[in-house]
Amino acid sequence: MHPLVRAAADRQHGVVTRRDLQRAGISDQEIRTRVARGEWVRLRRGAYIAAADLAAARSRHRRHVIACRAVLLTLGRDSAVVGGLSAAVVWGLPLPAGPDPEVTLLDPTQTMRGPGFRMSMAPMPPDAATEHDGLPVTSLARTVADCARLERFDHAMVIADAARWDDRLPSADLAAVVAGMQGWRGAAAARCVAELCRAGVESPLETRVRLRLLASGIVEPELLVTIRVDGRAIEADGWWADAAVVMECDGRVKYREPWGGLTTEQKHWEEKRRAEVAGAAGVRFWRVAEEDLRSDAAWAAAVARLEAMLAHPLPGPRRFTVTHEPRRVRRAS
Repeated sequence: MHPLVRAAADRQHGVVTRRDLQRAGISDQEIRTRVARGEWVRLRRGAYIAAADLAAARSRHRRHVIACRAVLLTLGRDSAVVGGLSAAVVWGLPLPAGPDPEVTLLDPTQTMRGPGFRMSMAPMPPDAATEHDGLPVTSLARTVADCARLERFDHAMVIADAARWDDRLPSADLAAVVAGMQGWRGAAAARCVAELCRAGVESPLETRVRLRLLASGIVEPELLVTIRVDGRAIEADGWWADAAVVMECDGRVKYREPWGGLTTEQKHWEEKRRAEVAGAAGVRFWRVAEEDLRSDAAWAAAVARLEAMLAHPLPGPRRFTVTHEPRRVRRAS
């Protein structure tokens, strides 16, 4: 690849424009020839990417970031920023339904729609936009607030919890942005999401379980809690202190994707021993997986198991210690 083209591609997520190619002395005919040969892929009118670069972007999220770059380069509108679900993708937040094929843009003065994108006019105060991953994008707080206003509630909660993880998005920052949306479409939903999201929810499954627990009238578990028993540490997805019950969401991820240099067999044995030691100290485990959320009957059975444990507080002295942590390294995606 010509050095000028490679330099432009490296700056622009692999995307090069017709103008970039012409600066390198590549004619329109040569562009068409290389596209026909499969060396380059035409992303949209005036925007291309080397086939190898596109193939290296295996995830749908990364390809959506490339699409965002291609739209912005060819649109040529400096006031436009990536917003909504597209901004959530740029920030690396999980989308339960996956990224929309269309790129979402926001602009303070114009609404426009074209091939592969839609641009909405929206108020853009100075702190509403920033740069992330080399793209102009709504701030993390504005991104979460916009998704909370306009997307499904459970999907918006997944996005908000992910943004709050490790307190990357302080609750005060999100609350301030939501407060400035008074009178906007979906402002009430955004306030609700801002109030319910938490900084200690590690995965989309945990978010969904937490919402189902709230709907079932179960007291919210404590988050970011580690229980230590005889030198073994249990990082709880949730913790009900009175009953000494640990919530574990889809613990099988540990066996599908073991970490710490352990094999699946070794991790399974470690978890078994940990549960035995914790159980001997009076700690109990409420394990919930995806299948527990797939039907009302399955969820009712899971809740019944939990309620039976919560109904019996742990008697006697506690042979374990509990630590509340300000943050925790993410274990699972």
